[in-house]
Amino acid sequence: MNNAQTNFTSRRTFIKNTSRLAAASALAGVALPHVHAAESNTLQVALVGCGGRGTGAAANALSTKGGPITLAAMADIFEDRLDSS
Repeated sequence: MNNAQTNFTSRRTFIKNTSRLAAASALAGVALPHVHAAESNTLQVALVGCGGRGTGAAANALSTKGGPITLAAMADIFEDRLDSS
């Protein structure tokens, strides 16, 4: 005997559910006021791999005159490299 139940969604049910989701998404954008934070032109740089080459690349990126740049995150497998960078 095969007691396994299969729960298939019919095409009609799928279309009905997705159309409800699409309508709710469209109405949510209209109903909510559009509030945004002030614009920030600062470029955020992340350093992954804090060895000599990565640290040098981060230093080069931060020394550019193109605009405001900040070092937002650093990561390395070895904690001593992270600390020395």
